[in-house]
Amino acid sequence: MNERPDNPWYSDETPSFLEHLYRGELRWDLISRFPRQDPADREAGDRALSDLSGLLREQVDPVELDATGQLPPELPKALAAGGFDRLQAEPSLGGLGLSALNTFRMVETAAGWSMPTAQILSVQNTIGVGPFLPALPPGPLRDTIEARTRAGIISGNADTEPQGASNHKRYTTADPIEDGAAYLLNGEKLFSGNAPISGMVNVTATVREGGSERVRLFFVDTDSPGVRISAHHDFMGLKGFPSGGLTFDNVRVPAHMAMVEGEHNRRLPPELFRRLVVGRVHTIGAPSLAISRLCLGWARDFVERRQIDERPLGSYDEIQRNTADTLSEVFALETLVQWCLLAEQQVPANPRFEQVAAKNLSSMTAWRVVERTMSLYGAEGYETERSKARRGAPPVPLERAFREVRGLRISGGVDFMLDIWMAQRAVFWCYYPQPANVEAIESAEPDLSCLDEADLTEANLDHLRFAVTETKTFARTCLDLARRHPDQRELFERERLLLPLNQICNELLLMSLVLGRTSSLGASGPQSTQDLADVYCAEARLRIADAWRRHHAADSPAASRAAGQWLSGERWADLLPEVPADASAGK
Repeated sequence: MNERPDNPWYSDETPSFLEHLYRGELRWDLISRFPRQDPADREAGDRALSDLSGLLREQVDPVELDATGQLPPELPKALAAGGFDRLQAEPSLGGLGLSALNTFRMVETAAGWSMPTAQILSVQNTIGVGPFLPALPPGPLRDTIEARTRAGIISGNADTEPQGASNHKRYTTADPIEDGAAYLLNGEKLFSGNAPISGMVNVTATVREGGSERVRLFFVDTDSPGVRISAHHDFMGLKGFPSGGLTFDNVRVPAHMAMVEGEHNRRLPPELFRRLVVGRVHTIGAPSLAISRLCLGWARDFVERRQIDERPLGSYDEIQRNTADTLSEVFALETLVQWCLLAEQQVPANPRFEQVAAKNLSSMTAWRVVERTMSLYGAEGYETERSKARRGAPPVPLERAFREVRGLRISGGVDFMLDIWMAQRAVFWCYYPQPANVEAIESAEPDLSCLDEADLTEANLDHLRFAVTETKTFARTCLDLARRHPDQRELFERERLLLPLNQICNELLLMSLVLGRTSSLGASGPQSTQDLADVYCAEARLRIADAWRRHHAADSPAASRAAGQWLSGERWADLLPEVPADASAGK
């Protein structure tokens, strides 16, 4: 393993499948023992899901909410009354005591009915105030958070700033006052989930002490003097989701309301970072799976009621391929979620790298599904559900789902930036310094012994052989790049070179997990998913081939020249719209 274990996702005690994949090793021994939800735990989740479904149907009209953008005023109280704002909290705190996977299922169920409601639940239960309780030692801060949780307050997270979410620096400041008894908080946050309805938020701020700066996490009551809601965001989708801006003007925060963590030089405090990593599996993964499942059902309904030239639509080859692709991708998303939320307890394996990768994998898969379904529906997909209802067509909300899923590619980190960041911070973390398994990476033949152990059809054994071989090729490429760029900063500047590499590794990850789960379910019988795995892996191999082409074509002096001349205003002004200057965007 890496002799410099400074990666926040790394564990020197529990192996990580994805980290080994980065190093050219496909650990079949880990994923072939694919985890499954305990039946008793699933039953507990089923009961909670039934209660939540009833509340959603009673409290939320998703069509009206999307049209007006007005959250039902009694919804937050109703969620709190049912304990849905404390899904994983102990019953002593009024919570439901659900597992991580059942919490995911709750958010997924909510997203299938109302995406804004799902986001309220996911923020509250994964990155709000209450989820930090397990990390808080006994003391005033823990007592306060327990009291707020028991009271059923809605909470949120405030990190993104007007300067942008990707900055290492946090411009909101917390200055010690009163001989260290308190801090004075000043700054502004944007896109803070649940902020307009929150009683408390966790806030990142830069603390200057002892001649150094570091980002710390503060828990702030929103009714404190100096706290103000400065914006209510209105997104293309998520109509009614309470996202807002917060301004902090000389807000006094008692010192005990700051989370105490060790020294670090990261852009986020370690515990917040861990919460966000797991939280994105819920906030992004659950809606992605929910909408993909809906699209799967909508596609079958549409195909069953349509004919072309008196021939059933489902008899056409392309429609069958279209349907099979969606079916296989729903299976793949299920697989990803189960690994991310069950592997640590059951395998055991460290799934933190995979939890980070899940953001792009889930949102991009859902985007393919909803786009494919939109094309299948044609104009009826582009049409709004209200328009369909007026003319008597089934009011499938595909247009709304399209808007919601596009937002998932942005929320939690814009897709292409996350690919670049993961390549820099995760993939090449394994190659600076040079990894210990250099000889294995450079060896002529990959280890294909896993083929003898896998319970797979011939087609899927070929996919597994491809995954093992491609993993070795990937590692050799990374090793060669690191050697040719001994200064990693020089390599990291070549973002278009790095971005496809992370996409290749993500594809290999999910392809491998699909094969691992499929093997664990057997080659035949009612539980067999061999055909789904074959369909998914065949398409993944095409995406991998395309990513390699883009990686090899990354060097483009023409692109740098063209962008430089355009951005400096030197050339091509005639390509702008022919409209009066004061009507142009940004004026």
